[in-house]
Amino acid sequence: MPSSTSSSDDSSTAARAAKRALIALAAVFVALNAIALGIWQALPLSKVSEGRYLAAVEDHLAMLRDSKGEKGRVILLGGSGVAFSISAESLSEQLDRPVYNGGIQASIGIRNLIDLYEPHLDPENDLIVLVPELELIASDARYSATWCDVVFLRKDWSNLTGRPRCVPHILHRTYQDIRHHISNTNATDPVYRRSGFNAVGDLTSHLGIESAPTDFGDYTMPDVTDAKLNSFKAYVQTNLIDKGFDVLYVPAAMPVAACEANRERISRIAASLGKLSYFEGAADEIDRFCLEHHLFFDGAGHLNREGRVIQTENVRNALAQVLADKASN
Repeated sequence: MPSSTSSSDDSSTAARAAKRALIALAAVFVALNAIALGIWQALPLSKVSEGRYLAAVEDHLAMLRDSKGEKGRVILLGGSGVAFSISAESLSEQLDRPVYNGGIQASIGIRNLIDLYEPHLDPENDLIVLVPELELIASDARYSATWCDVVFLRKDWSNLTGRPRCVPHILHRTYQDIRHHISNTNATDPVYRRSGFNAVGDLTSHLGIESAPTDFGDYTMPDVTDAKLNSFKAYVQTNLIDKGFDVLYVPAAMPVAACEANRERISRIAASLGKLSYFEGAADEIDRFCLEHHLFFDGAGHLNREGRVIQTENVRNALAQVLADKASN
């Protein structure tokens, strides 16, 4: 009996010691992460981070904040297809009203982007033009590496605490930024950079770059299910239309091969989204948005200089109909 009792006591002591060691390791882990998050908040962004494409979110927010209240303001919303493929600058000149390009990148998540923009939007003056790529609807998510990048670059503590799944990503980016500071590295991408945007939010850095025609031979249409489509529409209804915003849906540009292979499905999606508009019209002419492959820059949503002129004209035509209708009522 004594030996059995002694063995039991030894096992119990070892278990308690292991538990204490585990708690100590967890405490060290939490402390190190807390220190890293403190560094993230305190350390200025490196030149690499300051120059990154997604850092333009802050510039877009400032653009919308500073222009809030402008009469007749038009705001284009979507992903990078809007940034690359539509000239708000040209639209402003042609329509004689302020037009701003709010497109950045689909993988931010359109709900996340609109949530950021919403304090700087004005239902009394703004017309919201939605130009959502099919990829944006199919893959919209509250959590993504891209969204976590935006939180990191903005040092957005409130969005981090509200969505803590970004913590590992923030820590990784912080360690990377420390290395960038030490090595004094600069951002070098000629297209995907913060300085590639103009004052009204258009991406212009790709316009002077020649690119080979994009091969869409293996292009697969994004899986826009009815559930995803209805979720997108419900969000727009609740967060824009029900708050008094005038909304116009305009189809995004698509490769002609994708249109030909998926015409019925694409037309049905466009017709469904067109019901969000207080003025219907553009969605009924889907063929105008199906463009030849040589008009794309580096992907299904990014038009080159020539393609950008065509899509900007498509948007201008849709807006001209709407503005004429508003003027007559």
